[in-house]
Amino acid sequence: MWEIVEILEEEKLWFHIRQEDGYEGWIYIFYIIEDPQSFPHWITLTDRFIPVSFSKDEGSERSTLSFGTKVPVINKNVQFITIALPGETSGKIPAQKPCPENSRTHLVYLAKSLLGTPYIWGGKSAFGFDCSGFVQLILSTMGISIARDTGMQIKTAWLTEISTLDSKPGDLIYFAENGKINHVAFSLGEGKIIHCSGEVKIESINEGDEGFNQYLSQSIINTYSIADKVVD
Repeated sequence: MWEIVEILEEEKLWFHIRQEDGYEGWIYIFYIIEDPQSFPHWITLTDRFIPVSFSKDEGSERSTLSFGTKVPVINKNVQFITIALPGETSGKIPAQKPCPENSRTHLVYLAKSLLGTPYIWGGKSAFGFDCSGFVQLILSTMGISIARDTGMQIKTAWLTEISTLDSKPGDLIYFAENGKINHVAFSLGEGKIIHCSGEVKIESINEGDEGFNQYLSQSIINTYSIADKVVD
C-alpha cells in the first residue's frame, strides 16, 4: 500500500509497472492511484499486525495493516494516529513506539518479532514472506533500500563481502545450488541464522549446534556486511 510505482505501459484494465526497487509486474487498475495527494509526514509500522478503525464509522469497521507498511500521517495524539488510506478515506491506528537508530540489535529484534510467519512465494509482509522478501522488508523498515530478489541483492553497492566466520548479527548470507543463488538469511552471529524457509525461523550453519541445517551449511556462496548502514 502507498508504494510509488512507474507505469511502463497500459493494456485495457491492467498496468505494467516498475516498483522503486526495480521489480516489474502487472497490476489491475483498481489498485492504482494516479497523482495521489502529497503528505509531508509518514511512518513505517513495526508491529506485526496493526488494527485500523475507519473514521467514517467510529471504529465499528476495522481492517488490519501489517509490519513494514508505510502510511501518511494526518494527525496524532498520545493514544492514536490518524492515517490516510487510499480512496480519500482515513483511519485510526494505535500510537506507535518511536524507532531507535539503525543498529544490529534493532534489526535482530525486528527479525525475531516475525518468527513463525509462514513462507509464501513472492510474499513480503507479515502475512507471509519468501526469503528475499523477508530480508528486503526488515531492511526497508529501517530505511535501508535493497533489491527484491537474491540475485539482485548481491549487486547492492553498499554491501561489503566478508568471511562467513566474521559475520555479525544482521549481515547477509547467501546460498546457492548448482552455482545459482537461491536463498538468503540474516546472520545472528556465531553460526546462527534467521531466515524464511517454510516459516521465519532460527537455525545454525555450525555442525553440532541445535537446529543445524546441513544443506545450508554446505551451500554458502557469499556473505556480506551491512556495516555501512547500521551501528554496532
